Amino acid sequence: MERIYKKRGRKSNYVVSEKEKMTFRGQYFILPDKSDETPRARFIKEMAALCLVSETTVRCWIAGEYKPDALKKSLIAEKLGVSPELLFP
Repeated sequence: MERIYKKRGRKSNYVVSEKEKMTFRGQYFILPDKSDETPRARFIKEMAALCLVSETTVRCWIAGEYKPDALKKSLIAEKLGVSPELLFP
């Protein structure tokens, strides 16, 4: 995966490989960028509400800093229709 970014990652665009599109991170980065409430922002809010965690926690999962526990992985997998093993390799 190739990362293109400006100024501390604030403007991040990722070229996501076909294999990575199935990961949790990939699911986030294939969403379009800007609008009033971006699909990416909605995705983060939905995942945070689903798992009863903060949006910051979800962002940490996307960045790969942390991984959710097994219960949260299964909730996310069920919501997205993708196996937990593919979402969180």
